Amino acid sequence: MKKLIYKLQSRLLRTGGNNIDYATMEGMLRNTKNIVLIDVRTKDEYMNNHLKGAINIPLQDISRRIESYVRNKNDVIIVYCEYGGRSKKALNKLGKMGYVNVYNLDGGIDAI
Repeated sequence: MKKLIYKLQSRLLRTGGNNIDYATMEGMLRNTKNIVLIDVRTKDEYMNNHLKGAINIPLQDISRRIESYVRNKNDVIIVYCEYGGRSKKALNKLGKMGYVNVYNLDGGIDAI
């Protein structure tokens, strides 16, 4: 698992940060245990459509609620929204809070 995360991190650093595409996310979910998938859209958007296994923490609540779901700041977190803007903001907030393995689904759920 550590080897896979290291390879992914190295690849992401070469390609411009912590944005990942859907295929990469699928691979991570298949091959890595204990990934937390977070939908940062509103509750209504989440209820309308979301990725299987995702938890809903709206962007405005992420700083206040993340520790209820992710205590270890080294755990792998994937955030997504509709198009990628809100989830990029969530990634930045989580990074400032000390979470080190946070990835943004580039293009959001709309890119799937």
